[in-house]
Amino acid sequence: MNLRVKNFFLLVVFVALSSMTSNLMWTYFGWLTIPHSLVIISIALAGEHLVSSQGYYYYTKQDTNGPFVRNVPVWIVFLWVFSIQSSLLIAIAFGAQGVYACIISGLLASIGDLILLEPLLSRVLGLWLWTPVEGGYFRFIPPRMNRFTAPPGNYITWLLFPILANCFLGIMIIL
Repeated sequence: MNLRVKNFFLLVVFVALSSMTSNLMWTYFGWLTIPHSLVIISIALAGEHLVSSQGYYYYTKQDTNGPFVRNVPVWIVFLWVFSIQSSLLIAIAFGAQGVYACIISGLLASIGDLILLEPLLSRVLGLWLWTPVEGGYFRFIPPRMNRFTAPPGNYITWLLFPILANCFLGIMIIL
């Protein structure tokens, strides 16, 4: 399979997955799915650009990652939407509600990143590479704890952001 087909495939897969989760979210939350998705997309683009431009990691070339918006592959944004929405939908499917569903979604997204996304997409496929940064955001974490594919701060982010994004949805419901 040539690189253009692989790039197209990656984009199509995550657009399809995020479309499916957004459709399911629509059945639960109606039009509130739109601002929820837009918040995820906005934070994903800004956060990915900010953190990758600080040197924590970098995405490999366009021949392996497809089209970019600034220094972020387009498919990454759809990965974020899929990961955050699917983690909330799974939490709801198991009966969690309110803040508990948001917390469980954060746990699920972080665990999914730890056991699936980072090992497969970073280590095996090499779609992004992590680099050490002196005095980085999570410098309070001892270097000896860095035993995973990504630094521990990455998993903290994948824990907190879904909680915040999904609690934002909960706040919109209340208002």
